[in-house]
Amino acid sequence: MKLTKKRMTTAIGMAVGITLLTGAAFASYNTSNGYEIGKTAIKGLMQNDNYTAECKIALLLDGENVNTTTFKELYDRNGDVKLNRTDKSETSEAYENYIFANQYEEYVQDNDKITVYHRADGTEESSVYEDYGEYYNRGTFDLMGINDNEDDKEVQNKIIRFTELVADTFVGDLKNNIVYVSGDDGSSSYEMNLDAVQIPEVVNAGLSAMFSTLNMNNQDFDDEYQDPFMQFGTDPIIKNVSLKFTVDSEGRLTNAEASSTLSGNGHEGTVEFGLKIYDYGTTQPQRIDVSTLKNAETYNMNEEKSFDYENTVMSKVGNEADEKNLHVDEDGNVLNSNDEIVGNVVINGDGEGVIVYKD
Repeated sequence: MKLTKKRMTTAIGMAVGITLLTGAAFASYNTSNGYEIGKTAIKGLMQNDNYTAECKIALLLDGENVNTTTFKELYDRNGDVKLNRTDKSETSEAYENYIFANQYEEYVQDNDKITVYHRADGTEESSVYEDYGEYYNRGTFDLMGINDNEDDKEVQNKIIRFTELVADTFVGDLKNNIVYVSGDDGSSSYEMNLDAVQIPEVVNAGLSAMFSTLNMNNQDFDDEYQDPFMQFGTDPIIKNVSLKFTVDSEGRLTNAEASSTLSGNGHEGTVEFGLKIYDYGTTQPQRIDVSTLKNAETYNMNEEKSFDYENTVMSKVGNEADEKNLHVDEDGNVLNSNDEIVGNVVINGDGEGVIVYKD
């Protein structure tokens, strides 16, 4: 079983979250209201209408690269062309059966979403989703910017407030761990370094619970897949955390570098994270010529039966349907061998078919 794109994203998110949230929890500046400025900068990453961002995330095990993922994103919420994004994932040979290596492009223009997958064999596969919907055509750092649903906003604000309170609780006597490094009228830079004895016990307790769950969920995996997250056992600890970042004169994050090292079961794993955000308010994503796409399929998201379920969806659902002797009709209903409807097929944001079963 290979690690899916979504699962890899979740795993990376957990690792980066440990680094960034730990750093955020200890944030303090050499100004009277520096901690509040730090929280404001972090929250500012959730709502930006125009920017260019470059990000790199590397996972290392015992000093050797496991996977390196990079992306570059140009975003303009109010433009006819809203988004240009390229993703690239490179995996070492030892883990290529477990973590996908791929290259992916995404474009949003005229309310259409366009995806391009570059396969390992050199082929390309493109999809055009017409009338995809503004709500889903958001940039990575504009998660709240176009959300008009008041209930969703309330939930998001509660989550943000909870995170703030957790961070405030962690601060304690560690307020001086982030120190001012340099700056001028346009920017200020800070850095932080923590070792194992400075990490709150609750962080390592949460880490232990998380890795225990991972090991339980993966205990039936064959050794050939070399799951890097199982190498640490069930009780790893954070060995060290470092963070460097810069904010501009408006308090917006422009650069961040972070790393966190886990130690457990005789192994060390490191997450290295780098982020640059620039051209706030001046970014202009470029239009892609749809006619140049290779192997392109077009879907209208508002058109009933826009998918050829019998051919397109069954090829994506594949083994799951075969193993349970299921088939899919032209309306996307999932039927058992007695032609009873047991669920339906949903096309996710990556154009993949997913079976959703009835309760």
